[in-house]
Amino acid sequence: MKIPDIVRRIGCVDETNRVYIEDYVYSYLNGLQAKTDILPLRAALFGHVIQKENACYYMIYGASSVVEELEYGRNEEQIRKEFFEDYELIGYVNIIKNKRPVPEPGKGYFVFYESNEAMQNYLTFCYEREKKTKKKDGMIEDFMKPCQEKRRAYAGEMIRQVVALACVIILAIAVCAVNDYDKMSGFVEMTGEAARGLEAED
Repeated sequence: MKIPDIVRRIGCVDETNRVYIEDYVYSYLNGLQAKTDILPLRAALFGHVIQKENACYYMIYGASSVVEELEYGRNEEQIRKEFFEDYELIGYVNIIKNKRPVPEPGKGYFVFYESNEAMQNYLTFCYEREKKTKKKDGMIEDFMKPCQEKRRAYAGEMIRQVVALACVIILAIAVCAVNDYDKMSGFVEMTGEAARGLEAED
């Protein structure tokens, strides 16, 4: 298996034991810290362990909250089979409030960017499940509010940019029209003089 080329290093990396976390997994683990009501919690990690020369590489392509899944009656192996069947359960990480989740071993790690359909599918599944749960409890509006506010802010910025662009275009058209009017006035005067000259010759 090829080691990813596009990576972002976080912290001091152990040269003999390197941890690589796919970006969707990294976002998911950080998102778990927002769930303060169930912290600390444990997350299962799915991926591959690669031995290469004198180094050991931990490639993490998936993660799931152990506590949350147990609440729905499913363990790590069931989650692995359903969403991460191409990977192995390679370890766990403890999510603690105000502390960056760092899978052992080593203090630092690499975040890499790759197409990760398995984790995308799991995130979509978790989102839909949470949405149904919150809708049942009458909390769906609060759950969706941050996303809606972000979209409104983006739409407002786009409208401002369109209005500014329209103003520039209108100004440019006005300048061209004034220039064309001056040219047209000059042309009319010139043709008028030519006509008067011809009448004088007759």
